[in-house]
Amino acid sequence: MSKISVVIPTFNESRTGIFSDVLAPYQSFPNIQLIIADGGSSDSTLEIATRAKAEIVHTGAKSRAERINQGIAHANGDIVILNHPRSILDVEGIQYILDNASTITWGGFTHRFDRSHPFLKFTSWYSNQVRCKLRGIIYLDHCKFARKEIIQQACPLPKVDIFEDSILSIRLKKISGPPKLLPFKSTTSSVRFIQNGMFKQGIMNQLLKVGFILGTDHKKMNMVYEKKISLNTDYEK
Repeated sequence: MSKISVVIPTFNESRTGIFSDVLAPYQSFPNIQLIIADGGSSDSTLEIATRAKAEIVHTGAKSRAERINQGIAHANGDIVILNHPRSILDVEGIQYILDNASTITWGGFTHRFDRSHPFLKFTSWYSNQVRCKLRGIIYLDHCKFARKEIIQQACPLPKVDIFEDSILSIRLKKISGPPKLLPFKSTTSSVRFIQNGMFKQGIMNQLLKVGFILGTDHKKMNMVYEKKISLNTDYEK
């Protein structure tokens, strides 16, 4: 029987109120290794993870890339899923990966947000139809997956503070070709758009992508991304 290792890079996740829901889809599967790669949470994140019988890796890392690296290093499944800490997967999608593990290379789930808004719908459409299907880039909130031996070839990721998911996609595409986008959903929290404003966050995202292409300092970019919200890391501590 195939086994899945799920790596979730966390940092103070209980404040969004959905972390238990992120872990819940995996509870009905006996052959799941649930790994929490934590960056120093001071809230109830680790208590929630412990109740879900997750393996906790205390990385102490500010960067999500390093949390992912350490989480993958602990994985012993045939397939590794990198689950965004604020994305909830369809149970049917997890079952599909278990049933088809022998033929899977790498890919992701179809993205959608947890709120209905025209701008959010367009953002998800672009992410699914353009970024994933045309460019072969899968962000972490699609909950990308790959065979363990393939993702191990692509890792470790460089110690960057942002766009580690783009770097990983580029590497995976070079190793195994374009990704497969599954029809099953990854439902992602829209907390950034709600707190920062829909269009302000959208414009910021596009400017940061340009910065990534131009080679702008990754820490400076992420400090802009995390300003006043500190969802992935906290530069003020």
